Amino acid sequence: MNQWNNKVAVITGAASGIGSGLARYAAKQGMRVIAADVDTQGLEALEKELKSQELSIITTVTDVSDPRAVEELAAAAFETYGKVNFLFNNAGVLVDGKSWERTVKDWQWCLNVNVMGVVNGIRSFVPRMLQQQAQGRVINTSSIGGLLRGGAFLGPYQGTKHFITAITETLYSELSQESAPVTASVLCPAEVATGIWNSDRLRSDEQSNPLGSEAEQQFRNLIAEGVAKGLSTDEFAARVFAGIEADKFWLLPQPEFKPAFQLRAESILNESNPMSTDEMVARLMNTEG
Repeated sequence: MNQWNNKVAVITGAASGIGSGLARYAAKQGMRVIAADVDTQGLEALEKELKSQELSIITTVTDVSDPRAVEELAAAAFETYGKVNFLFNNAGVLVDGKSWERTVKDWQWCLNVNVMGVVNGIRSFVPRMLQQQAQGRVINTSSIGGLLRGGAFLGPYQGTKHFITAITETLYSELSQESAPVTASVLCPAEVATGIWNSDRLRSDEQSNPLGSEAEQQFRNLIAEGVAKGLSTDEFAARVFAGIEADKFWLLPQPEFKPAFQLRAESILNESNPMSTDEMVARLMNTEG
């Protein structure tokens, strides 16, 4: 028996990347998918793809940074299906560059989408999920960046991802004290082939803030190249749902990053200064050898 059949999944940031992979996987398992994003063209392409396969999907343009828009999304989901079994607070953007050179608008955009998008999802959906008399799970997309040490030029992005990790741990603890069968998981992707490094496509030209140095641009190119060669979004989604099926809080579909996390934990316990990227890579290679 297919345990996913007729379950309801709401997925934000569903027009591309990890979100679209989750939407495709869920729909192919017989789930009723509500896909939300600000990317109208991406939503239209996803809807066309899934409906051509006679799969269940509803798309809705939603800005997760707007609490009223997320409230409307929740109200519509429950009015349509009467329940939400899986809420994927997945929408996210990336701002990189030297912390002191990022504008207030840069910081605010990253905080509004990555942090308040999750908060708005929790506030609008969890009260309804607690009342629905059906199992539910809130899955918040963090990152391995929400577990590892702060990296150069990643302050706005990584800062928000550490928040998501912490708030999801809190949410899990709070939900465990409720009588309703609702829980939470935190999803920490590593390198997945997405367009996250092209997040500025979602902003107007006047809002974009170009990087100020060659070092920053080289770092972006290096990481973006690695991401482009990363795990496919469809394979990633399959691993995510396997973790959900196993009832895991920590959804770590790419466990190869764990040695780097161990180095960070050891640094904290030893009260040693954060190591450079080159030093960390050398330590990891030495450990593997």
